[in-house]
Amino acid sequence: MKNELENIYHSKINNLNFLLVDITYRKPHLHFDIELAFVLEGTGTVRTQEHSFEISAEQAIIFNNCQLHEFSSRGEMKLLILQFSTQIFEMVSPQLDKIHFESGPFNLRDQPETLRLLLKTALSYFSKDGNTPPRILRTHGYAFLLLNHLLDITPYNILSSFEQNKLMDLQGRMERISTYIHENYDQKISLDSMASREGFSRTYFSHFFKRNFGITFKDYLNNLRCEKARTLLTTKENLLNISYMCGFSDIRSLNTAFVKFYGVLPKDYRRNNTLPPKPEPISFNQDEIDNQVFYSDQGSFDILRYYFEKHFEAVPIGF
Repeated sequence: MKNELENIYHSKINNLNFLLVDITYRKPHLHFDIELAFVLEGTGTVRTQEHSFEISAEQAIIFNNCQLHEFSSRGEMKLLILQFSTQIFEMVSPQLDKIHFESGPFNLRDQPETLRLLLKTALSYFSKDGNTPPRILRTHGYAFLLLNHLLDITPYNILSSFEQNKLMDLQGRMERISTYIHENYDQKISLDSMASREGFSRTYFSHFFKRNFGITFKDYLNNLRCEKARTLLTTKENLLNISYMCGFSDIRSLNTAFVKFYGVLPKDYRRNNTLPPKPEPISFNQDEIDNQVFYSDQGSFDILRYYFEKHFEAVPIGF
């Protein structure tokens, strides 16, 4: 199992891609697009190389291109995700390609016009005639207005070439560490062995990991193992086998970690079947741990139209 470099295809509209998705867990991944994630419903945790954030409904966060990020939720988050290529900046000015957003949640409830533009851009994208020339032009127009608003309300820097190279080196190390953990979480992994792999002392690696992942190495590893265990609890595997399959030495270790992250014993979680029902077939591979539901274009349009009309005016017929 590899830490994912996600390939984004702008098959519908050049340089833009929208997703409406329910996420319980999305493993660390990165891509060459900049990403804006807006929470329509629910609460959860977002982790980047540098920080760990709690995020809730009506908040958004921006991830830079090639920035490792991860989503998790004890329940489920409904996210509207906009991914756009940096080429969209290059159309205007080469300098904009060096923009580096300071990732952190910000409230769009306090920025109604920005929220309105985000929803109108998404509605235009998901509409039935979203790939016709007039609709493509309209969607791009809304997107440029939205990006202008984002530059007004979110902190960012223009990186020098040196800063860009330094950031890429850090991202490469974080991707290498995360990839190794995700490929081997079901085996014995120790802080000492990870430090040795990176040529660090145990103490330095511990501080490096906490500073850049926003969580301790032990909690990161156990959280990953618990996510795997949570998927296996929907099968008929016994708890001892689940413990071994997830990298825990015994049921007691599984119980301790599971209670810490979910507040309930695995046996009780299984009995109560607390995984929420899924309205559509899930894009879900247990070997990769991801737990996501993607909505169709029509399903996305209907949900976003309801959300838009709840907060703003009615969506015009034929929009």
